[in-house]
Amino acid sequence: MPLKTLSLYETLHDVERIARVFGVEGTMIEGGAFGNGLINDTLAATFEHQGNARRFILQRINHEVFRDPHALMHNVERVCEHVRTRLEADAEDDINRRCLTLLRTPDGGSLHRECDRDGADSYWRGYTYINHCTSYDTIQTADQAYEAARKFGEFQRLVEDLPGGRLAETIPDFHNTPKRFAALQQAVKLDPLGRAASCHQEISFALSHAPVAWHLLDLHKQGLIPERIIHNDTKLSNVLIDDVTGRGMCVVDLDTVMPGLALYDFGDLVRTCVSPAEEDSTDLSRIEVRLPVFQALARGYIEEMGTTLTDAETANLAFSGRLLTFEVALRFLTDHLLGDIYFGAKRPNHNLERARNQFHLFTLLGQCEAEMDAYVDSLARTADRSARFSTRQQAAH
Repeated sequence: MPLKTLSLYETLHDVERIARVFGVEGTMIEGGAFGNGLINDTLAATFEHQGNARRFILQRINHEVFRDPHALMHNVERVCEHVRTRLEADAEDDINRRCLTLLRTPDGGSLHRECDRDGADSYWRGYTYINHCTSYDTIQTADQAYEAARKFGEFQRLVEDLPGGRLAETIPDFHNTPKRFAALQQAVKLDPLGRAASCHQEISFALSHAPVAWHLLDLHKQGLIPERIIHNDTKLSNVLIDDVTGRGMCVVDLDTVMPGLALYDFGDLVRTCVSPAEEDSTDLSRIEVRLPVFQALARGYIEEMGTTLTDAETANLAFSGRLLTFEVALRFLTDHLLGDIYFGAKRPNHNLERARNQFHLFTLLGQCEAEMDAYVDSLARTADRSARFSTRQQAAH
């Protein structure tokens, strides 16, 4: 990805100086803003040392969103080290491109704290750049959907046995849909800007589907769906795709890795991948459920997680797409009622339009759910047969 022109922000924070904090050696030959992330400030810098050019990613963590950067980075350190250990134990190839490598400060830490010119705290971290890979914002082929789901499934599988106790919740209740539902009810009650009357139809639609919000957590309380370590931000752009082979290589953006339900990850993949329309498109006719894309997602995910999932998890894979779509629609509608204070708005009614968009996708996913369930069931039965065959072979030897 090309670098952007240095802005005043990056000039003030001095790309090279931050890189030196993390022990980067050599002469800086390129540096600037990187990527399209909205939360953290991300920079990239290339240094030449002893005839070799190496690129690094430097990020200032947004501690207004992530209130405990130390806990966040402790999570990231534990996960990165464990994924590497698992890959090494399995004698996998190309490990440095299949897991993130954190840069270290002189005291061996992964987090650098300093004060900016305004006296405010800044928290920085760094990674070694993974070469010859690209992240994509939108699905261009079903193969990309398959690779994204396979990598997120692999990630969940690799961290399943993470030692050291429960990870910190970097954003508590991030995917707690009942709390999102309660937040909408409160926003309707308060109606601080008098907007509720103009979106009565959307509010009524949300309230009429209340049972959706509780379904997965009810199964969790019954012990049918376990808590797992999950990524929590499973959009396509958080998987690096090899430029030559097209294979998924590495899962990135680990800030929201924390305890949760595995179906949250798969559901958000469905939500963000199955429709070709942008989530703020006002042309609802462009929104559709591309079944081949869903099938590719299901194949990739079950290939990695099939025998790990409980029966209840497998049975609700298709439903999870509806749940996450409903949850995001609730958040958009709530933000519209409260004055666009979280997502912001580029035009009047922007978040209301987003909510309408996601409610429509939610409806379409419901219409396709039986067909998607049948496909998932066929995949799960195949995975189960393969697992039993593998077990018999191992026993025979």
